[in-house]
Amino acid sequence: MKLVYRPEIDGLRSIAVVSVILYHAGIVLFDFRIFEGGFIGVDIFFVISGYLITSVILKELNETGSFSFKYFYERRVRRILPALLFVMVVSMPFAWVFLLPSDFTDFSKSILYSLGFSSNFYFNYSGQIYGAENSLLKPFLHTWSLSVEEQYYILFPIFLLFIFKYFKKYLSFILILSFVTSLVMAEWGSRNYPSATFYFLHSRMWELIIGSILAYFEIFKNLKRKKDRSKISLILPSIGIILIGHSMLFFNDKMFHPSFYTLSPIIGVCLVIFFSHKDEFITKILSTKLFVGIGLISYSLYLWHYPIFAFSRIIEFTSGSVEKKILLAIIILILSIFSYFFIERPARNRKYKFKIILSFIFLFLFTLIFTNSTVIAKKGYKERIPQMLQNSFVASATLFKEQNNKNCIDKTGRCTFNSSASKKVFIIGDSHVATLLLDLKDRVIKKKYSFITSHFGDCLFFPGFNMVDKKTGKIDKNCNSSYFSQIGKEFNINDNSIIIIGG
Repeated sequence: MKLVYRPEIDGLRSIAVVSVILYHAGIVLFDFRIFEGGFIGVDIFFVISGYLITSVILKELNETGSFSFKYFYERRVRRILPALLFVMVVSMPFAWVFLLPSDFTDFSKSILYSLGFSSNFYFNYSGQIYGAENSLLKPFLHTWSLSVEEQYYILFPIFLLFIFKYFKKYLSFILILSFVTSLVMAEWGSRNYPSATFYFLHSRMWELIIGSILAYFEIFKNLKRKKDRSKISLILPSIGIILIGHSMLFFNDKMFHPSFYTLSPIIGVCLVIFFSHKDEFITKILSTKLFVGIGLISYSLYLWHYPIFAFSRIIEFTSGSVEKKILLAIIILILSIFSYFFIERPARNRKYKFKIILSFIFLFLFTLIFTNSTVIAKKGYKERIPQMLQNSFVASATLFKEQNNKNCIDKTGRCTFNSSASKKVFIIGDSHVATLLLDLKDRVIKKKYSFITSHFGDCLFFPGFNMVDKKTGKIDKNCNSSYFSQIGKEFNINDNSIIIIGG
């Protein structure tokens, strides 16, 4: 079922993708990071997807009384996979050249999980915090949102068809109930389980379902035609844009998200989608060639920008150079235009039989699965790295094993090496201190000192204080006053020791 083309929705896509790119670019102006809430662009994509997908399904059900899963999923495959697989294949040589073995292994795992529509699970369970400094070095972290959408595409048509067939008169009630339930889970989860709430479908579903609710009222209640005659419809899209713009400028990644706070830009998106009109000011702007053009290539822009940003950061390509940053932007734009015209459009063109498209998809899939599985099996191909660094990796692994065996009194990083020595060196701090341990341990032991380590990620040494999670507000079970007090006692019973505190 083909929908009537709405250029203003492509205009909305352009706002979404540009905001996400600017957020990931981390642009700072006069010591102020602009577009700090640009991550909200992903939420805009979710609402648009929910609206369009539900419109397709409900129009087909309403007009024909049936629904073709085959055609629906064929369209999704044509739309999503070819460009995604192409970007992944192109990224592989850069990963080979620029990534260290452990990072290369992590890169390959993220690709395999993404191919299985589950990279959101991978990044959650691997402890990857979206927006954290090290997340900027993960080339395919952005595929978490694609996984959420793909999971929705798989489950929602089945759910909607079942409700339409057996409980049609309750369809609006069930959609609204699902929306409220998911929103409440997002609000509660963002305060108690922030990572899972950010990454998982159950707490993102309300953003997709609110688009579905718009589609339902537009198709079955004829509200689209009614509101076109209303004067208030001429100002509501402007209010929607203000809400979206406010969130992009004033939201930040320290806030609870998704949560009730996220309702503001989501309502803004709904106002634009539902109350757009050819004679309305915002609709005219969003329908201009510039906005529509960016919107058309928005999927390719989204796919390309993150791995390019990640690799450029890894090799410090743009460090201190405005010219190189401009060059990077041009490269992203050119690659996006190329993949749109030569990958996306041909793949979606119905004149090319689906079997032909599938054959290319399976070829790319086989290549990616084989190469990345091999990378994981070979532990990132350590032989790529000079022998001196390989020795360092081995030594690091040895230290890690020592820290988790006889030299450690627990699993907190509190370990003792060369314990028989009378002179002692303590080192306490966070993960930055941990980077010093390998080399410092060898040097200290050679000087006939005992070397005692105690380090946690994100845990600086402040006696009498507790470390509190910024989002949950709960005291860290490891980094707290009890831990600091225990370390302090060790200092007091070890006179004439050297104590290094850092982070």
